[in-house]
Amino acid sequence: MIGLHLALIAFTAAAFGSAPALARPTLPFGVRIPARRSGEAVVLLARRRYNRGIGAGAIAACIALLFDWLAPEVVLLVLATAYSLLGCLAHRSIAAAKREEGWYSGTRQAVSTDTSLRSDPVRPQWILLAPAVVLAFATAAGGWFTGATGFSTVFAQILVIVLTSLMAVAISRARPEIDAAQPSASASRYREYLHGVLALLLISAGCVNATLLVVSLQLWAVVDTTVPVTIVAYLPLAAAFIAWIGFTVRAGDAGHRLPRAGDEPETRYEQRDDDRHWYAAGMVYLNRNDPALLVHRRVGTYWTLNLGHPIAWVVLGAVAVAAVLTGFGVVTLPEKGT
Repeated sequence: MIGLHLALIAFTAAAFGSAPALARPTLPFGVRIPARRSGEAVVLLARRRYNRGIGAGAIAACIALLFDWLAPEVVLLVLATAYSLLGCLAHRSIAAAKREEGWYSGTRQAVSTDTSLRSDPVRPQWILLAPAVVLAFATAAGGWFTGATGFSTVFAQILVIVLTSLMAVAISRARPEIDAAQPSASASRYREYLHGVLALLLISAGCVNATLLVVSLQLWAVVDTTVPVTIVAYLPLAAAFIAWIGFTVRAGDAGHRLPRAGDEPETRYEQRDDDRHWYAAGMVYLNRNDPALLVHRRVGTYWTLNLGHPIAWVVLGAVAVAAVLTGFGVVTLPEKGT
């Protein structure tokens, strides 16, 4: 188990360490800055301090784990909290320099849009969801023929299909990330990025349902719960995880690392400074004047809800109700023999 916990520490350090490296150059640690300011000394210093903190935190966590000073769960929780605080400190230092030195003074701020993303949107390739559907039917059929008394895993598979479909539709209609300095090139990169995200999302649903199929066979005692079977059960999830990592490294935040479709000259505009609508170092967005429900987060390959939109609170309320019902046992999770 020590090896597993050390691997989790390494993964946590890698996840937190890679996030700023994969972020857009104009969004270091969630702060919107002009492109010409991306090489400022305060930005470089914040990156160095953050990276040193990541390394020091990982070493301290490994020592605490190896000498059994704290429980592994506590070590991981403290490590994640410390890394989050490091990110917040880096965010605050850059934001303070930006404010005090007036980095946006004298710049021409603008917001760009690409009508082709509305007239010819990136549509989900629904055929990629077919494996998830087939696996759900196969699981249900297997339970029926083996005389299983519970189908909670099948319901979980159906839920995966429904949620994945809703997410694919919502993401495909979310507001695109277009750079005012290079509107055409950034729109092309975002289109390619969105195409990859949607494809991976639908394929991942099939991977999850493949895992649930094997888990179902274990719960119904069709196959023994041995180490080899358990490894096989989680191989699809591991494959999806590796695919997401590879795509994220190649594409970067909102696809900014993808190759340019053409040699578009930069405009005289800078992307509008909208820091006042972002909170928690670029993780939380609240803008009542923005009709968008989903917006791309400033860090990572994720979208977040616009908390200024009324529907966002309906969604959060539904999630909270589901969590409470699960906690009180009204909604049951898969168990042996069910």
